[in-house]
Amino acid sequence: MSKYDELLDHDILDTRVDHLDFPNHEQVCLTYERARLVCRESSITIEDVVKMRPKFWEIYRHAIFARDTAMGTTLGIHWNLCIGTIGAYAPRRPDLMPLLEKLIKFELCGEFLLTETGRGLDARNLETTATVQPDGSFDLHTPRPSAAKAMPPTGPWAGVGRVGVLFARLIVSGADHGVKPFIVYLSDENGLLPGITSQLLPRRCGAKVLDHAITTFTHVRLGPESLLGSPARARDQRTDFFRQIHRVPVGTLSLSIGNIPALQQSALVAGAYSFRRHVAADSGGKGVPIIQFPTQYRPILDAIVQSWAYGSFADEAIAQFLNADLSMEVRHAVVVCFKTAVGTDTQTTINELAERCGWQGLFTYNEIIELALALRGNAVAEGDYTVLCIRLVSEVLLGRRAFWQEAREMVESLGDKDHRSEEVNAHLLPRCRDMVKATGHRMAYEAAVASGKLKPEALQLFESTCMKTDLSWYCQFEGLSRNEFLSNDSKSAREALPLLREFLCQSRPSRATVAPIVDDKSWDEFVCSLPAFKNAKAATSTLSTSESYRL
Repeated sequence: MSKYDELLDHDILDTRVDHLDFPNHEQVCLTYERARLVCRESSITIEDVVKMRPKFWEIYRHAIFARDTAMGTTLGIHWNLCIGTIGAYAPRRPDLMPLLEKLIKFELCGEFLLTETGRGLDARNLETTATVQPDGSFDLHTPRPSAAKAMPPTGPWAGVGRVGVLFARLIVSGADHGVKPFIVYLSDENGLLPGITSQLLPRRCGAKVLDHAITTFTHVRLGPESLLGSPARARDQRTDFFRQIHRVPVGTLSLSIGNIPALQQSALVAGAYSFRRHVAADSGGKGVPIIQFPTQYRPILDAIVQSWAYGSFADEAIAQFLNADLSMEVRHAVVVCFKTAVGTDTQTTINELAERCGWQGLFTYNEIIELALALRGNAVAEGDYTVLCIRLVSEVLLGRRAFWQEAREMVESLGDKDHRSEEVNAHLLPRCRDMVKATGHRMAYEAAVASGKLKPEALQLFESTCMKTDLSWYCQFEGLSRNEFLSNDSKSAREALPLLREFLCQSRPSRATVAPIVDDKSWDEFVCSLPAFKNAKAATSTLSTSESYRL
């Protein structure tokens, strides 16, 4: 046995405590103060949210969404999931209007409690119960630890009372009537209400501070009016469940749209830094800005062009999602294609931008890596896109759609009619995400062309970037050699290069970024604000900070 094996058992190397980095009260309060300010200044109305009018989508496309992603998450839950769900019942329940008025003014903070720690995306089989009492009220209870709600923020530090839309299994006279939504008051200005326990989770890696929690309920009494909808058991439990969570697909689309300002913000930071940062020339003369190197300007160009193309796709996706002439299944398919394409491309591009900033890209104060980690959370929120893609592709193979001929031929070639067999799963499931992503790429390109907003150079580069994600397919089916593609790709990037400078000129001076590496003045101010330690004999002051720069 190695001596290092024994050291693994040493108390000082017990790294479990390293992760217990909990948000503090002041940080959490700041998140909600920001959300309250934006909410009240937005002038958004209940109708804007319920009917998904343009003002509802606006924040997800604005740079302010990338400024504080925790604030954006808070408002996404508050507006879309909470107000959007309750508001759908208001035409038949006018008694809900006083609550909705308080929510829209942020006099109460709205939450959405669906997922349980033991269930994940299998939410339709959740275990939380709401049992009807003789007086018509409900007894809300968490029967076992696996039924605890995760991970909506429910702590007492929001500076405002909380109310949530909670999903529980309705029990009537011992009979299971299926999953139903309830309105549950979680806290007031004095703290959590009786019977409710909120266990604060450690901070999410890299993301802005939010009080995510695990929440349990111990025989909490709910009034008869807390139930949203009918108490009757639905004939089609699956359809009824998806009808109740109808705002989740809205969140799938809206949160994914938030990738667009994140791409632009990251491109702005990396681009400005790349013009500032110089390396010594071979001749020993004036330094060369690193933006001149293809390895530097290419990911920045990719981010810019992707944000433009996906902006057009967002317009089209919203229009199709709101098109009542389309079936809900088709509308959901559009949303899944959008989320998969923009989500996976954003992660690849932003992570590359962080690397291109060297050691500076590792720190959250320069925004890029923080945005990448925050958007990873969005990829899981409202449905992990890998699972969503598997569901969509499975529906195709069951004959409900006709998108991917190649997938159908592949399954048929296996000679197995059972689409859920082990062999089909082994061949098909790992490919589902790429298939949906390719469809999203095509839809984004077509939307960008139809919009007329992108210059030919931008369209060409976006097309080349999409092809690069699955180059083997194009080589096989389009008769394209690898070297031929790489030559064309390099040419497309060079021709699109003027768009980078154009983007930076239009974006600066920008209110959006607070990253200190974008210009010399900001960097100097940032360095002066850092704690500085000196030899005590050489200086009377051992620590200097600047109050003018908030860390």
